[in-house]
Amino acid sequence: MEVKWAEGIVVAVLGAFLIIQPPRRSLGWGINGVFVAFSLCALASFLPHHWLLVPQWRTALINDFGIRLPDSVTPQPWLTAGCFVSLMAGLCWLYRVSAQQLELRVARFQLRLFAFGVVIIAGLSILFYLTHNPLLWWQNDRGFGPLPNRNQTADLFGVTSVLILACGQDGIRHRRKRWILWTLALALVIAAIVLNSSRAGMVILAVASAIWIGIVAVWVGSAARLWLGIAFLLLVLGALLIAGGQTVERLHLQQFAGGDFSVDFNRLIFHDTWNLISSSPWCGIGLGNFDSVFAIFRDVSHGSTRASHPQSDWLWVWAEMGFLALPLILLGAVLLTRHVWPLQVGTNQRFRLAALIGALMFALHGLIDVPGHQVGTAYSAMFLLGLSLHRPTQLRTSEITPWVFRVLGIGLLITGASWTIAWRTMALTPGSVGVRNAKLLATAASRGRNFTEAIDLATRALSWAPLDWELYYLRASAEVSQGLSPQIALGDFRRARALEPTSYSLPIGEGFVWLRAGHSSLASAAWAEALRRAGTDRRNVFRTIILSAPMRDATARTILQELAFVQPTLALDYLAQVPATEFGEALRAFFQPDPDLKALTMEEKRQLFHLWRERGGLSSLVAVIDSHPEWLPLAWRAMAGARAAAGDFQGACALTQKFGSETALPA
Repeated sequence: MEVKWAEGIVVAVLGAFLIIQPPRRSLGWGINGVFVAFSLCALASFLPHHWLLVPQWRTALINDFGIRLPDSVTPQPWLTAGCFVSLMAGLCWLYRVSAQQLELRVARFQLRLFAFGVVIIAGLSILFYLTHNPLLWWQNDRGFGPLPNRNQTADLFGVTSVLILACGQDGIRHRRKRWILWTLALALVIAAIVLNSSRAGMVILAVASAIWIGIVAVWVGSAARLWLGIAFLLLVLGALLIAGGQTVERLHLQQFAGGDFSVDFNRLIFHDTWNLISSSPWCGIGLGNFDSVFAIFRDVSHGSTRASHPQSDWLWVWAEMGFLALPLILLGAVLLTRHVWPLQVGTNQRFRLAALIGALMFALHGLIDVPGHQVGTAYSAMFLLGLSLHRPTQLRTSEITPWVFRVLGIGLLITGASWTIAWRTMALTPGSVGVRNAKLLATAASRGRNFTEAIDLATRALSWAPLDWELYYLRASAEVSQGLSPQIALGDFRRARALEPTSYSLPIGEGFVWLRAGHSSLASAAWAEALRRAGTDRRNVFRTIILSAPMRDATARTILQELAFVQPTLALDYLAQVPATEFGEALRAFFQPDPDLKALTMEEKRQLFHLWRERGGLSSLVAVIDSHPEWLPLAWRAMAGARAAAGDFQGACALTQKFGSETALPA
């Protein structure tokens, strides 16, 4: 949603381009039929849901949590409509690029221009990365490249590298000095892939280059050129191994995958995605719904971070558009690539081969990552596929095709412009941009203590995105602050938890909302849920709660003490933060159910005694150790200090010599 404004600009510009320069040739009834059928697959989710088998998750959300869903198969039709526009924009771009009638010289110029543009992006990425000053709209975790995910950036550089290789080879073949510039450009792109530290980029670069070099060498029929190509490929691989650094370290065969997860975790994601697909196999759950619905299906891939995609373009398409979409993609690819042949001399065969290999590597990368759902990489791959076709084409001119695409262009121009304008003006328009704006406005209203407006904004946005857990959370928080019935807010908090069943941040925040409103039992229940979700990381989560909670508030202390003493491993963190005046009482409460500390490990007992010595005083600790001599090896420093303070230096040294290092008596 945060980058929808940028996509809006792309879609609007594409729409204007289609109005001015629509395709004037038809790709044929076969490809046209595939395009129409694929579009209908995306529209099938707008059918009434009772026409098909109703999935159990939908019934549970309606009956158990009172979530209002529309009658369509897609639970969020406004979001699906926005994604459908994005899909249509991509199909229009592919059609326009594929149907253009070009001279060979113009086709080469377009491919060189594309490669040059990517080289410029690679150079800027390196510059901004090294200067630690990226552009504001280049939003990603590492500050490298224009795309939000490093594997998508690597995909763009990787599929372009083979085209740069073809440009350089063409310069050598025609004895033009620009091959030197293309060689430097290739080195720049390789450096960008290395700095990006993505395994996918390295693999795409190596495999695509090897395929292109091998095929061209076979065409030429020269063993010398084949060995020269192999030497060049080895040189590239050697440079990667020498300069790869973190990238090479991440390239483990047993953990290779397109994303930032291991193959094992990807397999778990695939397993849960398959369960989602099985619930709606034929027409899917509707475009734009995977993120919201998949959270309900996470079982074996359960984790503290939200999975917004299934780590595979192909599975993503199947989950949202149904099974028929996949064979249509394959059929369309076969029909379209038939126009690539013949790859004969005098047809830009080397350039077209490089473009085809780049598009193929993009499709294969989509098996284990999601470059097809990023505008920058998807449009680039479609451009390469369209330019790989044999030209001059044998396509026939059509009187209908230009008008169809002009109409589509008008729709894309209006929709794309509305996305960008709505994002800029914070307008509440139906769709993902309006939902994003409503969240920001509701948050601002709550901070300004205008809770009625916050509730209204969240409610309005929920009519567009009824599966957005953040909206339920925002509305529930405002309802509590407004002083409405706790049952009303509790219902919204339950909906938020159901739609986000893995994050422990949600119940942590809920607990603080209830605490500020004076509902201690509900705050305790929310924090207990956060600890349950945290699993083995519960101690760090408990520390987060303690550090954020007002420990001078008796209610907060009581809640935290109850949670900590139920799980003794958390008690140490509680005792470390409780006010000094309350330490003794809290310690007695901790000892009462387990006076022998059987629930603590040896190391935890050692930490407890150290904490006791620092905060609770020596006298009470000495009394306890005297009654439990088996704890002396864990608290001997405190006992030695107590004896030294009482003037018993001999006894203190005896303990030190027994449990620590040798110590000389003072003169």
